[in-house]
Order: sequence, then C-alpha cells, then structure tokens
Amino acid sequence: MLKILLLSPWLPWPPHDGARIRILETLRFLAQRHEVTLLAHISSPEEFEHVESIREYCANIEVEMLSTAPLRRMGRLGIGLLSGYPIIQSIHFSRRLASRLASITAREHFDIIQVELSMMARYARSISPSCSAKTVLATHNIETQRFQREIPLSPWGLRRMALVINSLLFPSWEQKSMAMYDGAVAVSEHDRDWAQNYLPPGCVSLVPNGVDTRFFLPDRPDGASRSMVFTGVMDYPPNVDAVVWFVNEIFPQLRAHYPDLEFDIVGAKPSAAVLALAARDGVTVTGAVPDIRPFVDRAFAFVVPLRSGGGTRLKILQAMAMGCPVVSTRLGAEGIDVTHGENLLFADDAPQFLEQIGNLGASPDLGQHIGRAGRELVCSRYDWQSCLEGLEQLYLKLLGNPQS
Repeated sequence: MLKILLLSPWLPWPPHDGARIRILETLRFLAQRHEVTLLAHISSPEEFEHVESIREYCANIEVEMLSTAPLRRMGRLGIGLLSGYPIIQSIHFSRRLASRLASITAREHFDIIQVELSMMARYARSISPSCSAKTVLATHNIETQRFQREIPLSPWGLRRMALVINSLLFPSWEQKSMAMYDGAVAVSEHDRDWAQNYLPPGCVSLVPNGVDTRFFLPDRPDGASRSMVFTGVMDYPPNVDAVVWFVNEIFPQLRAHYPDLEFDIVGAKPSAAVLALAARDGVTVTGAVPDIRPFVDRAFAFVVPLRSGGGTRLKILQAMAMGCPVVSTRLGAEGIDVTHGENLLFADDAPQFLEQIGNLGASPDLGQHIGRAGRELVCSRYDWQSCLEGLEQLYLKLLGNPQS
C-alpha cells in the first residue's frame, strides 16, 4: 500500500465536468489499494458539504478557500505576473494552500504526490524539502496547445487578450512546469509524445480517459427520434464556440430539411452566448441537470462540433457507452481510437455535418450499428478500471519497484 497525496484545483464533487470526473475516478481507483490524502481548493463555504460525498475514498481531506471574486482573482493575477508566472497559474495559486502543502509534507510521509492539471504545477515548489515523495503531474490536456487553438476562434475581448499575452510572454511555461516533476500522466498518445520531450525516458505514462460502463448503459426508446444533443460545461470556451457555430452554421440547414429537428444543449453554467441560442426554433438550453442520460437516450445523434480544446472528451465516451451514435470533428474525438463509419462518424465542416447527420436520420440501421460498435469499443478499451492501471505502473517505476 502506498501513501499518496493528491492535489486538486477543486473538490471533485459534484462530478459535472470532465476534469472533476477524472479526478473522482482516480480517487475511487486509488482507494481500492492505497491510502489517499486529498488537498483541494474550494470557492465557497457551501462546498464544505461536498466533502462527505467523497469521504469514503480518502483517508484525509484538507481544503483551502480560493475566492472567485473578481478583485481577489485580479490580485492573484497581478502578484503572479510580477513573479513571472503565466495567467492561468497565477489565478489558481493560493499562498494559503501552498503553506498547507508545505506543512503537511513536512510532518507526514508520502510515497507519491500527484498534482492535477498543469495550472497547479507551480505548487511543486511548495513541497517541503524534507519530503522524499516522488512527484507526478497529471495533465488532463496540453494547455498551451489548447490556448493556441482557441486564439483564432475567440472574439476580441479580455479572453482573447489573455490568451495572446500568455502565448507571447510565457510560451514555454508548461514545458518548464513539466520539468519540475519526476513523472507525468498523459490522457492520449499525442499528449504523451509531447510530454516525453521534457522528462526522462519512461517517466510519462499513458492513462487514457475512461467511462463507467455500468452507469452509462444503453436504454434507447423504440421509434424514431428527431433530437440531437451536446453535453458539457457551457461556460468552457471550446464548448461555447462549438454550439454557437453549430446552431448558426449547421442547424438552420438541417431544420430546412427536417422541420421537427431539435437540438438539446445540456450542461451547467451556460454563458450569455449559449443562453441566447435558446431563442432559436428547435434549440433548448437546459442549464445544469441532475442526470444527462435521459437526454442522450432520446437523441438519434450526439454531436461534437468542437473546433478547439485538448485532451480527450469524456462526453464522447459516455455517449458511446450508451449506444448513442456520435458525429464529431476529428479534433473533438482526438485521443480516442475510433474508426469513421464503424463506431463513430467524422464531420469537420458544415457540409460534412449535414451529410453525416442526414445519413443517421435516413437510416436507423446505421445509427444502431454505430451505437452498438461504440458501446463495444468503450467496454473493451475505455472502462475506468482498466484505463487507470497505468497510474500504479508509473508510481512503482518511479519508486524503483516496477515488478510489484
């Protein structure tokens, strides 16, 4: 049994986005055989009640408040920039959490310290010098690449200005962050190949995103459906761009052929741009829902019109596990070993989306085939239990015990 300290930018509850889901599944997996301490930010006193929801997976949970109030965020940003740190690391850095980390690593023994997401990487400098633990950075995506993809799609404003400043002033911040750790975890082969440039050979482990195939089960009603669905946290810029582009450029043409077609945008924190889409005929913006499964069950197509972002998308794995045929850009399905026409349909522009969604609408047999094959793929390759086994293998290798 290993003693593991896991540092997270949030409590992974409720698990309403990909990052929180991955962190929660990591805790569940590690708790089966190891003793885990979780150290995390919270942003409001109300979040204390969520601690009990994950208590069974942790020997100890310690939290520290990180205010999201604009003035507090700007203060952290200013201090960080003056200290030479990029915007994303500055906003997520708390001196109180850094002090808590220094204290706990000075008084307790840990075998592994795992830090979630590159934006938290600078906390490695706060680990006590007396701590002998091996350090692991869990990259959920390559942030610098995600930002580069987002810049040309972002309207001019504060967001785009911040992205440009980061790219100009801190072009190599993520590489420098990687080099501060003994090992790293990547979610896709592309991300692993990138990370291997900045760590010793063999110190980067591929640990793909997965899905709970016992929770996300096929339960599709009989009969034709005219509903499509997209799920995700709807203030996340790549998600916002995806649905705005789809509704503006693709959905009207689809409605011209299929007047009863509907599009459900399902997810918490819809931005103003997303809320405005609800005024369009056939478009529903749900906001937060307790369970996405009913919306996916009733859809004849799960659309992923992503044009930016990084990592691998849990939304695709969830839809495939439920037997819902997925139509995605190649970038959207990045990192998932799918085959066009077999277990997923690719579409990278408006004409291709029109073609593939039209094919599904015209051929229920095609949808059933894609759905069944998608379910078979995730059950054989992307169940969380098998995906996360690479974590233990990396830990043991870093500790000098690869055969255990």
